[in-house]
This record gives sequence, C-alpha cells and structure tokens, in this order.
Amino acid sequence: MRHILLFSLVAVAFVAASPARPILRSKRGTASKLNEFATSIGTTAYHATNLLRRQDQPASDAVTADPLDPLSAAQKAAVEQAVKDLEKPFGNAAIWKEAIDFDKERGDAHENRNFYQILALLQEAENSSQTVISPKLIGGGSPSPQDQVNTAPTIGKALQYLQVYPARFKQPQASDPAKSLVQLSLEPQQTIASFGGSGAWWPHYLKDFPPEQQKNLSTLLFSEDWLHLSGYRFNLGGSGGVEDSVYVSTPARGVESFMTTDGTYDWTRDPGSVYFLKAASDAKLASITAFVNSIPSALTESKRPCGNALNASNIPQYMTYLTDTLSHLTSNGFKIDYISPMNEPHNDFGACAQEGMSVDKTLRAELFENLRAYLKASPSLTVQSIKIMGDESSQIASNAFPDYPSWLPQAISSNHIDALAVHMYDFPDDATLLNYRQLVINSSLPSPPPPIKQTEISSFRSAKGLHASYGSTGPKRMAPEYDPGINSALDMARMIWQWLTLVNAESWDWWTLLSNMMPCYPSTIPASNCDFSPDHGYNDALLYISPAYPETKDYNFYFTKRFWVFRHFSHFLRPGAVRYDVPNEILPYGTVAVAAKNVDGVYATIFVNRNVTEQVIRMKLPGEGGEVTNAVQTTDKDDFTAVTVPVAGADGIFNLNLPAKGVLTIQFTVGGAIAAEPAGKRDIVGKADGEIHAKRGTRGRRWWKMR
Repeated sequence: MRHILLFSLVAVAFVAASPARPILRSKRGTASKLNEFATSIGTTAYHATNLLRRQDQPASDAVTADPLDPLSAAQKAAVEQAVKDLEKPFGNAAIWKEAIDFDKERGDAHENRNFYQILALLQEAENSSQTVISPKLIGGGSPSPQDQVNTAPTIGKALQYLQVYPARFKQPQASDPAKSLVQLSLEPQQTIASFGGSGAWWPHYLKDFPPEQQKNLSTLLFSEDWLHLSGYRFNLGGSGGVEDSVYVSTPARGVESFMTTDGTYDWTRDPGSVYFLKAASDAKLASITAFVNSIPSALTESKRPCGNALNASNIPQYMTYLTDTLSHLTSNGFKIDYISPMNEPHNDFGACAQEGMSVDKTLRAELFENLRAYLKASPSLTVQSIKIMGDESSQIASNAFPDYPSWLPQAISSNHIDALAVHMYDFPDDATLLNYRQLVINSSLPSPPPPIKQTEISSFRSAKGLHASYGSTGPKRMAPEYDPGINSALDMARMIWQWLTLVNAESWDWWTLLSNMMPCYPSTIPASNCDFSPDHGYNDALLYISPAYPETKDYNFYFTKRFWVFRHFSHFLRPGAVRYDVPNEILPYGTVAVAAKNVDGVYATIFVNRNVTEQVIRMKLPGEGGEVTNAVQTTDKDDFTAVTVPVAGADGIFNLNLPAKGVLTIQFTVGGAIAAEPAGKRDIVGKADGEIHAKRGTRGRRWWKMR
C-alpha cells in the first residue's frame, strides 16, 4: 500500500508542476531525485490548496479561471484524488514495519542527508501559521491577495507522501470495550532510566527563601511521598561577575559560573543551585546531569556569557574548566552522572535574555571527542566514569533532522557520546518522532543506537493548535499562557507517551521545576487570574512561587495539575523498569497508555484519557494469578487520589473506568514473568526529611507553607 501511495504522489507532483524555479534546494547542491520531488511539492501544494479553496465557495459564486493554474481536467482530478487519499487514516504498525523493511532493502545507512534536510524545510513550512505560496514563488506573474493562499495544511498532507516513512501515525482505535480486550504486548521494550527536570533558573530566587522552605522544596521534589524525581539537571553557569562586558538581561538567567571573569575559580558562587544539587545528591537520584548553556565568559574574547560561537581554539580551555569543575563537585560529595557540554547549539542567544553559545554542527563531534579524552585523563576515577550526552538540539525537524548526519555517526562510531539528548520545541507530531527514531537508528549503523533522552520542553499553549484540523494533537509553539489545570497537564502526559512509546526514550525531563511566571500575586490579588490566563504568564513549571515574594513575603509553593500528572510517571515508573507496549488499536479513541514492570516485580499501567467523557475498557492481566493492588487518578477535581481497586476474575479480566480528562494508574502483580526481560538496575531513593503542611486555597488551588 505504501509503495502505491508514494508512487501516486510522485506522479501527481510532477504532472502538477509548472516550469518554475525551485523553492527548495539541496544544501549539498545536487539535483537528487528527492530534491526534484521536493521542488515540485510547493507547486502541488499551491494548486491543491487553490483547488480546495474554490470547492469551498458557494455554487452561486463565479470562479474566474486562473491563468497561473493551467491544469487540465485530468490533472485537477489527480490533485483532487491525492488530497482525498491524504485524508485516509494510515500509518498503522504493519505499514510502519513495511516502511522500515523498505529502508533496509535500499541500504540507506547514511545516505539520507538530503532527505532529512528537505523534511526539515517542509516541516518548518507546515508548522508556520502563515505559510503562503504565491504564483510569484512558483514562476510567472505578479501575486495578488486572492492568489496568496495558506498552504500549510496541504504541505502537511503532502509530507505524508514525501517522507520515506508514513507521516501521520493514525492508529485505528476501538471504542467498544466488549470487542477490544486491553492487554500488554509480550515483547519487552526499553529500560526506563529517569524522569526529572532542571534546576534552572529558580535557585536564584530560592536562595532568598527561608531555610525551612528550601528544605520543604527539596522534599516536594525528591521525596518518595511527593514528586519522587529520579533525574535532575544542574546548570553550570557561564556568567563571570561584575567585570563581564554584558550581563544577561534577566538576572536569574545569568547563572554564576565557578570561574570568574578574570579566569580564577570561586567555588562559593551560585549557592542556590549548589544547595539543591546537594539535595538531589543526598536523595541518591538515579541520574544527575551537569549541563552548560554557555562557556564561561572568562574564556571568550567578548567576556560575555551570551552571543558567542564556540570555536576550535576555545575547546582545550573549555575542557579544562569542565574537568576541573566536575572534579571539585564530585570530590566534595556531589553526584554527577552525565555532562552535557552544549545546549541548543544552533542559537547563540545574542539578545542575552539568557546564557547561550552556538556550536557549529561540524564542530560537535570534535567537542565530544575532546571531552571524552579529558574525562579519561582525569586523575579522579569518578570523573573518568562520568558519561557524555548531547547535543540538546532545540527542535526535531528544523535542528536534529538536518544536523545529526554531520556529527552523530562519527560520535557514535568513535564512542564519544553515551546518550542522545534532545528538546522538542517544535512540538513534533507522532510521525515526525517515528522518523526521528529511524534517523537515530540509521545514523548509528552498524552500531546500536544510543539511549535517547528528551531533556527539555515547556511553555506551550493547549492542543487547540495548528494541526488540530488534520490529525495532530500537538499544541502550539511557545506562547504566553498560564494554565495550572488539567488541560495543560494532559498535553504534557501525551508528550511523555510519545517519547516513551514512539521513540523508546529512556528518560523524559520537564524544563524547569519551579517558576515565578505567574500572572498574579496569589496572596494579595483575587484568585481568578491564578486559575487561567490566556495571554499572560507561562506554562513553564510544575510548581510556582509568587513573582511578588520579595515585597509580600509570600514564600508558598503553588501547585499545578502538571505536578500531579508528572508524578504518575516519576513515582510509578522507577529507574530500571522495563516498558511493554499497550497497542493503541485496542484503546478508545483519545486515550493512550504506558505500561512497565518495575524492578520490584510490580507492574504499572498509566492511562491518559483526553476525552471529555469517561471511557470504559476491559483489561486482562498478563500471566496467571494476577491482582490489581493500587489505583490512583488525577482529574480536574482530584490531585493524586486513590480510587477503588478493580478485582480481576479468575481469567484475569476486569473492567476499568478511565476518568474523563484524567490520568489513571493501576499497579498489579502477576504470577510469573510475561517474557524475557533485560536486566534493570534498582535505584536507591532516600526520603528527604522536613515537615510540610497543606492548606486548601480558594477555587481548589493548593499551596504549601511553613508552620
């Protein structure tokens, strides 16, 4: 089926194309077949969109023939049929396997560079809310307003055919529980490493908080009784101090470097971040990463922690700084498992709203090679054992797709990187993530792919975004909005599902664990603005503090539903857990699920129901003699509430009610293993001490305060 569909659009694209200059060019400058095809896609998108626009007009309206749309009746019929075909749901597991097999037959291990560069350009065009292709772009004539049409939807549909793999991952889904028995697949998938978030940039504020509240926050983040994080990201700052030539405009985002502007070390700097790094270390989290936004200002010609481009001559000094810092931290009892030497390296953050440096894609493999050598040369065995992750690309389609072929194969083949770290700020749809996974596999051959870690995302609006009309549930790009409720939390939950099940990621991190980006002063202003604000504040954190705390002395922590939904994953899927698939075909439309077996033998299945109505499913436990031991749900009304535990019959089958717009986790045991599983490593989680008291606030909000 896939071969027929792909061939059909190739034919349609070329019959629709006019003699036009290319709107997309290969960055390698070669006239490959893929590049020719991509060139014609712009014309096809224009014609198809224009055709659809006319079809939407009332029959009484006169439609003037477009001299720049010289399609014959047969060509118009072909375009129209292509658009209809694009509406068909396809991309189920069988077709996806066929696509992977097809790729293997072609033997394209590292020959996809043009292909992924073209994908990046088209994906970027699709994601634009104002993607306009006018006749001028495709040859001839002067554009007029009626001829300039938004082709983003059609480009999105065309991507389904352009990609070597099916682009819209629309699984057929069931809604009749009597006909669909939910069961775990028997084949084990990846081993879970961690769920976490970063210690940026809130420690700048928390250093001013009373010691009791600093301790309480540590408990909220790391205790088994609360969020129970297993991962933490410690930000190594780049700001040297008052002698820097430029300061970061938002003080909290200019993180104090342990190296001052004159090049000397001062280990007393950034006390707030160090405090919470110690708390994470004391809690014995499974994975703690030191990550860098910018090389220290002292090591740059400009003496600034932003707007710089790393060059080869900087690397030796930078490596010495990193190994010195890691040696100091680990020798003083701080736990560091990974080092990430760059962050969103396509951007130098020249506006200096935060620290940042660019690293050219052709330099990244060399940077990782040097870092490995410097770590191995350290006299500290602990430093020698620290692993390397990278490159923390900001977006999948626009950054990872075109950049990975330039550095990833070399870094993997030379064993200079231990894990692949990436962000998702283009909010990729399911198909893009499937392609991303395949890109990593292709780039790693003949070696196995490295573990994948999604290390940053936040600040998105709801799922009523660009792609809602044609099949994606992805939200809009970053934009102001403050939604501490269940809608934003469900968006986040589906993102976690995407990465665990489509990419087989071993870790998933939220961006910042705490923020002051509330659009209200909750202790002094009526609470309505603290419930939802469509244009102010940001959905950037799991917990919030009042932006007016210096004046009001409001040192409370304000919760979101994201905190509680995240806890389903961080608490019930512990490091070493082995994931099992829950096939989407057997779940009601609008629901997804993640299942895993923890190292203590207890299984957990997390159901995410985005429907506004309760969904009933029938589930069968794996193995024999199974028993459901716990059930917890989060909804608009429930934070983390234990609910009635369903009782399985002798056949292991039971009914389960998935709450409307909610997350439900069940834990269960079985009589024996359901399949051979990879060995996991049991993590040790220590309880943070300190007493916390809850107080119910207005409108159901909750805050945490000292007594």
